[in-house]
Amino acid sequence: MSELSALFSPIKIGSMELENRIVMAPMTVDYGLPDETPSPRHLAYYGERASGGMALIGLEVCSVDADHRYQQHSLGLHSDSQIEGHKKLVDAIHAHGVKVQPQISHPGPESLAPFFKQIQPMGPSVCRTETTKQVCREMDLEEIEAVIEMYGEGARRAREAGYDGIELHAAHNYMMLGSFISSLRNFRTDEYAGSKFEGRAKFPLEVLARIRQKVGDDFPITMRVSGFERQSGGREINDTQRLAPLLASAGVDCFHVSGGVGDANITQIITGPEFGAGYNVAAATAIKQVVDVPVLVVGQNMDPVEADKIVAEGRADLIAMGRSLLADPQLPNKAREGRLREINRCNLCQGCVDTMTADFNGAGCSVNPRAGKEEQFPLEAAATSKKVVVVGGGPGGMAAAMYACERGHQVTLIEKEAELGGAFRWASVLFEKNQLFLGYLKARVTDLPVDVQLNTEANETTLKELAPDAIILATGGRFESPEISGDQAAHVIRGKGVVELVKRASAKANLEVGNKVAVIGANLIGIELAEVLAQSGRSVHLIEPSSRMATPAGKKRRADHCKNLDTLGVPVNTGVGVKEITANGVTLELAAGRTSEVLADTVIVVGYPEADSSLAKKVQDLASEVHSIGDATGFGLSKKAVQEAMEIAYAI
Repeated sequence: MSELSALFSPIKIGSMELENRIVMAPMTVDYGLPDETPSPRHLAYYGERASGGMALIGLEVCSVDADHRYQQHSLGLHSDSQIEGHKKLVDAIHAHGVKVQPQISHPGPESLAPFFKQIQPMGPSVCRTETTKQVCREMDLEEIEAVIEMYGEGARRAREAGYDGIELHAAHNYMMLGSFISSLRNFRTDEYAGSKFEGRAKFPLEVLARIRQKVGDDFPITMRVSGFERQSGGREINDTQRLAPLLASAGVDCFHVSGGVGDANITQIITGPEFGAGYNVAAATAIKQVVDVPVLVVGQNMDPVEADKIVAEGRADLIAMGRSLLADPQLPNKAREGRLREINRCNLCQGCVDTMTADFNGAGCSVNPRAGKEEQFPLEAAATSKKVVVVGGGPGGMAAAMYACERGHQVTLIEKEAELGGAFRWASVLFEKNQLFLGYLKARVTDLPVDVQLNTEANETTLKELAPDAIILATGGRFESPEISGDQAAHVIRGKGVVELVKRASAKANLEVGNKVAVIGANLIGIELAEVLAQSGRSVHLIEPSSRMATPAGKKRRADHCKNLDTLGVPVNTGVGVKEITANGVTLELAAGRTSEVLADTVIVVGYPEADSSLAKKVQDLASEVHSIGDATGFGLSKKAVQEAMEIAYAI
């Protein structure tokens, strides 16, 4: 059993009794029905997380205004007709003994009303939102009063639906409450003036008063705030310390402390590895010093051991986990039982938000492909146990072995090298957080009854001897680099040489490259390699003939890499031709027949894995089912390989 006694001790938020200190942070997953009520997909998704052992689930944003929704398929609590739909979700979560509270909000400037109803967003003042690129208009006093009533009615509906409390979103200089309390968005000069403390506090205090009028004093209210906004001219922690006691006196039972503001890439809301663990804890501690209600902290508090320490040391009372519970809904149970090795940890790859914004099919997870698909892929055994042979021990192969074994199949995993991981070992050098998922997969195939055969070449003979019912080929692709004039010179690294370079970086060996490096190819491999080289002190220039960078990553991760390259001082040329590689570097072809020289001691020509069906053709008749996954079917992120692995394991 675990010794995380602080993390698994009880606590109360107002009248709400919680059996431990782990709270699922509100995250919009965009699974809602057209009437903005929870869908069966919602029920399955939240039901599985409720089974994982956290004390409280923070439901995603529910808009209180019928004209202003937050996302395309987000939720609402703006009509009594929505109450019954919410009751179904409450019942699904309560069935596991877990509390749940919706995050109710008016989207304010972040409203998608222009796209759905041709209505302009509104807020405290005229401003342009970074996320939607829309301009909101300033509300008049009658509209402010109407929105205050909407908050009150939304809270009433939440109580009638059976929720255990509510959370108000007032963080990130974002949505309605967050905009009113931030001088970065509130430019009013009346009684709500953003230049005055009393003006900034007036709107949230009026909202709280109306909510208490509607639901009474015994219905818990949590408020999410940014401790400080981390932007010039934004709110500092001392201002939040001054505001928090007023809000507590007005009815806030718990403060949920985040930080930063909403920007074009939501960099400070959905953060990358550069922020580090526990980056909001100091702000939470500062707020805890001035209020007598519990303080909940969010922000990469993903390690249960560190989370326990935060609570034990009195720096915060509760720990909010968001993406951690997308990756592994059973994290709390595993932590309580001391099964830390079995936790599938979030690697901060941004795949969750990229899936939602690029595919428009709701949030997903790169390391947990079942997230949001719990209905399609239930945790149940296959109808018939079969002999399954998986060839290739990369992420796709290990995931295929894991899922097939968990479904009751007899699994053999064949890997030609002495260690599992495949090319993902080198990807974990370029993006270190990948090591978390690599470690998890290795632990699972070791702990499960999978027959792992290392140093074994899979061929027609070895596979025939195993007499499988199904073969899954996760053998990877052929790593190819484009041919460029001059690419055979001694100072050029290409093809498999790029893989060898990454291996040297993994071993902390001499990289054997010059001080000036030109990297041709700004796909995800090229960008992450450029970052590693720049961090080692090299002067790096990145060149991409197409107009698109960081393929096949999504918008969020791509933008994060662009920011990193800018911070590291790496110049990038996109949409340029590469004429030739010379002794002095690379000659680029620009518009109107012009050329430009990029000076470099070393030139790296980055390639990509191409689909390789050679083994599949040879073994097609050795089993009733033969499937190929991952890079064997074409270049993709580990997300592609793991998703395909799960789908095939369920299809067998």
